[in-house]
Amino acid sequence: MEEAAQAPDKVEAFDLDQEPDFSGVIDRRSPSLEKDAKTYHVKILLTETDDIILYEAASHTVAKDSDEAPLVEQQNIYYDTKKKNRRTAMAAAEAQTPEMLLKSRAVNTERIRKQEVASFVSNYDMYDTYNDLERHTKEIDLAEAASKIEITTYSREGMENIIDMLNKSENFHLSSMILQRLLAGNVYREKQKRFRNMYMPDPLDKNAKYLYRLETLWTYKSLETTGKAVASASWCPANGDIVAIAYGIYGFTNFDLRSKGYVCVWSIKNPVNPERQYHFSVPVTSVAFSKKTPQLLAIGLYDGSVQIWDIMDNSKVPVGVSERKSSPGFEPIWDIGWIESDDDLDQILTASQDGTIMKYTLNIGHYLIGFTQLKLDRVECETEGIQVEKKQDSMEADRHPQALSLTIHPVRKDIYFIGTDEGCVHRCSVNYSYQHCGVTRMHSGGVFSIEYSPWSPKIFLTCGGDWCIRIWIEDIKEPIITLSSGFGPIQTAHWSPVNSTIIVSVTQDSVQLWDLKKRMQKPASYTTFGDAALTIAKFTNCGRSLLVGDSDGRAYICALEDMPFPPHFQYDELKKALYRSLICKPALLKLVRRCGYLGY
Repeated sequence: MEEAAQAPDKVEAFDLDQEPDFSGVIDRRSPSLEKDAKTYHVKILLTETDDIILYEAASHTVAKDSDEAPLVEQQNIYYDTKKKNRRTAMAAAEAQTPEMLLKSRAVNTERIRKQEVASFVSNYDMYDTYNDLERHTKEIDLAEAASKIEITTYSREGMENIIDMLNKSENFHLSSMILQRLLAGNVYREKQKRFRNMYMPDPLDKNAKYLYRLETLWTYKSLETTGKAVASASWCPANGDIVAIAYGIYGFTNFDLRSKGYVCVWSIKNPVNPERQYHFSVPVTSVAFSKKTPQLLAIGLYDGSVQIWDIMDNSKVPVGVSERKSSPGFEPIWDIGWIESDDDLDQILTASQDGTIMKYTLNIGHYLIGFTQLKLDRVECETEGIQVEKKQDSMEADRHPQALSLTIHPVRKDIYFIGTDEGCVHRCSVNYSYQHCGVTRMHSGGVFSIEYSPWSPKIFLTCGGDWCIRIWIEDIKEPIITLSSGFGPIQTAHWSPVNSTIIVSVTQDSVQLWDLKKRMQKPASYTTFGDAALTIAKFTNCGRSLLVGDSDGRAYICALEDMPFPPHFQYDELKKALYRSLICKPALLKLVRRCGYLGY
């Protein structure tokens, strides 16, 4: 057993050249020989061998601060100058380098001589000095900041002030306006092309989606109008690139904000600065361009006065101003409109807060000729239209309702409509003074907007403070469709000039786009703009862009993207949408069909 446990000192290896002898090998598969088998233990020792170098790239550089560096530099210089041939020789020389202009630090200056001199100054001289200093010191408000700086300017007697001379030069203002347009074109060129409808949607696009999206192109804002609410806006009928925006008040404001008003005439060629700006001592409440004379702009003010300006005239003098003798009203003018007549007279109608409808005629003189067209009275009896529960014990402090909106009939130019704060719409005529032709109750709150459809002179919409938009047909005293988007008054609503079934409405929070052909329970899209309350919305003349104003003085120019393609027969689509909404109202549908074809 001891011999079997011990391992042999040496292990014989087989010779590969000789045939091995397996006679002494034990077959382990035989169970009878398994006991005679010996167990052998083999020890294997692993040791580290020397490194085998496969590839070596020796460095031919030395450190700059080593002892060998000077010797290596001398060898390199000797090699570059002596050992190389002419083709590879190198030399340090300048080639195609600009001439360097050097300036010495030393500057010869004359020595400053100081001398103490006594001077006598009287009290009169001191008074004149401080008075002159106070007269030439001005405070300037820094842009986008609440701080102010003081600047003192002096001018010698007999010399003309350059700043005043430039401000009085019309050529300078014209040149600066053209220069600003060129600079603005570098930034807003692509967006201006979109406003001009140079990028039209492809009607054959298979991936077209109807998202009813508003994309903001730019924002009209200026430092002077910051904090002033956008009260009204009017696009020029002859040039769709020009818009007049009135800046006044919205809601309750303090006295300081009611002491100023502005009207800015903006152009898409210069979205940064207005090209005309008119200042007023009171807020501006309404503006309107004349269709017959497009350069004339009528402006209604918070104190009840009216002015007409010519935007082509840069003299800063209005064409006509109302006077207190013919227009004694002092309440704000909430809406204004031009009367289109066959004669050459330019006439306007105004609706004021005290219920007075005034007619003004532009005369040759400086003052407008004012005439009281109508004085509205509150409706005390039962009227046609919707049924509104009226409290029996309610007492109105004012016997005259507020005239909030004014609209002239699209076909019969002598007929106009007045929306009041009691929810009634008065039908009036320019030919009949001091009386109205009829009254209809269309809302339970104030009527803020009345507008006829561009595709039918018998279909119109109204919106008001009862959170509703109602669509009406003339001679039918019941609304065809009632649209409601939530809990908030509808500031304004307009028909789309491009698509007969699309309506835009504005609340304080968002802008809603309605599609009567798609659905009537809720809008097709909502769009919000910042934290400020929204005040107005206005379609452009082409109808593919929208102006949205807020209470902070910003006017957003938005492009209508991902909109449905306009139908070929606009009126037929509108009629189908209205008939489809009347399926659940058979009595009203029968009345509509009895009145005849929806339209002319």
